[in-house]
Amino acid sequence: MSKEDGTKASKMAHFEVEMDSSEHSTDRKSLGQKIVRTGSAFTKSTRAWVTDKLNTHNYTEAQKHGWIMDKVGMPPLLGMLLSGMILKNWKNLSDDFSDPVANLPDSWSEGIRAAGLSVILMRSGLELDIPQVKKAGMAAVRLTCLPGIIEAFVVALGGVLFFDMEFPLAMSMGFILAAVSPAVVVVGMFNLQKKGYGVAKGIPSLVVAAASFDDVVAISGFSIAVSFAIPHGSDDEEGHSMVMTLLHGPLEIILGVILGLSGGHILALTKVWNMRWKRTAITLGLGMAFMFGMLDMGFSGAGAMGGLIMGMVASVRWREGSPKRFAKRADEHYIHQTESDLAMIWSLVCQPLLFGVIGSALDFGLIPAETIPKSMLVCFLGLCVRLPIAYFATYGKGLEHKERAFVALSWIPKATVQAALCAVPLQKIKDALEKEHCTGVPAVCDEYYEKWEKWGYDVLTTAVLSILMTAPLGLIFIQVLGPRWLNRDTDDGGEDSDSDENDPLSIENLGGLTEEERILALASSEDGDMKTVLMHKLNAIEHIVEKNHGKLNHSQHEIFSKQIAERISHFF
Repeated sequence: MSKEDGTKASKMAHFEVEMDSSEHSTDRKSLGQKIVRTGSAFTKSTRAWVTDKLNTHNYTEAQKHGWIMDKVGMPPLLGMLLSGMILKNWKNLSDDFSDPVANLPDSWSEGIRAAGLSVILMRSGLELDIPQVKKAGMAAVRLTCLPGIIEAFVVALGGVLFFDMEFPLAMSMGFILAAVSPAVVVVGMFNLQKKGYGVAKGIPSLVVAAASFDDVVAISGFSIAVSFAIPHGSDDEEGHSMVMTLLHGPLEIILGVILGLSGGHILALTKVWNMRWKRTAITLGLGMAFMFGMLDMGFSGAGAMGGLIMGMVASVRWREGSPKRFAKRADEHYIHQTESDLAMIWSLVCQPLLFGVIGSALDFGLIPAETIPKSMLVCFLGLCVRLPIAYFATYGKGLEHKERAFVALSWIPKATVQAALCAVPLQKIKDALEKEHCTGVPAVCDEYYEKWEKWGYDVLTTAVLSILMTAPLGLIFIQVLGPRWLNRDTDDGGEDSDSDENDPLSIENLGGLTEEERILALASSEDGDMKTVLMHKLNAIEHIVEKNHGKLNHSQHEIFSKQIAERISHFF
């Protein structure tokens, strides 16, 4: 872009902002006004950021590094996080290097984090299998609550001791680190379940069910803690600031429940949302509206909780086919379809952007030398408490000691929730403690602001290091120790558990199909002699999938879909 073009674009953006300035003084902006303001800011840096930064650097590099990590058996999100860190710290290697992501606007970073968190929570809500949790019993409840909550308190204590943080802020850091990563744990458990490891005792189901609810507990705790953590300036004569601080957490929960229940009942109207793309679009649209609407009003926790509860309510309603008057029918397939579409959006868009942005927020040139070892020590202390608590949480489930140890080690990985939340305290600190709104005494104001800003960076650094430390370690434990410590379900003393009896694609397990469907199912199996049928009737295969979704739980559905994809790929 030429210098003249850049000047014109800058002047145009400046003119648009000035046209708006008389209306946007010191009063709080409405949602519509903020959209206009954001559009103006976007105009200022559109060419420079979108073409040079987003497409060329952050997103592309995140996807490339994620692909590399996936090929070596590590979580792709790890490569995406590292790519952002490399881009941000490239300038620290030599004075001749520039910062490729220096012009990333804070508002864009905040928007990417909010969108990513919204998609994570909507997927979590849809994936929550309440009947499976009931089947797992109190062990799932204990595994959901005890390790995370106790770790949060220990991490908070570490934050107070090592970083000299105020306790509410340290507690918000504790809940950030307390969440387990479904992106790592669930995938690993599905792979073990497919191979038959631990299935007889329900170990993969126990871990998957508890992992989904674990995020709910962590995010709820974080929303409450961070509402008390960030100062909102001095109280006025009526003490309004203190009152709002005390009410902020409960208000976020109440608003989140109201939004979630409302959104879930809207999604239940499947006679209106009578096509797959409509259900996905309205789910995504409502979730984003809740998140960004509440973010604009200062209740970001309510938007996050609203998306989560909306997914939970919608999944229950779709299973029941209620309300009868406005629902087409009871169909669990709606849940899998919508979650699958959101998963695609997550993997193709949200995940690389989110982890790339979080990685690029970590500038090692600005981090004091003592911060990294302190952060690692805080993470280590949290794990030292989390592991034994997770081990004892499975007491009474009838598991052997090595199986309980495996469950505890599988409870290590941290990634998705940490990436979505780790920069929130820092952003809130910057929003609440702008220097002109402090005490009015420059020296005091600077010292006060810098202290809180440092704490915000401490939270960010600790969370990012927790991802780097635990995500690969947890996945290695699941992949290596699972086949060694879990008993394998076998037939005839050693055959694979993927035999016909346990194969969702087996003819014996596809009762109720027409003769044509049964022939096509046989054709899709590895030993069928009518494989050429698939070349002409792939649509019938999709019909088989749809017809059998009601017979499969979520994990079986994942196996079913993966097997069909693998077997169809042999013909193309």
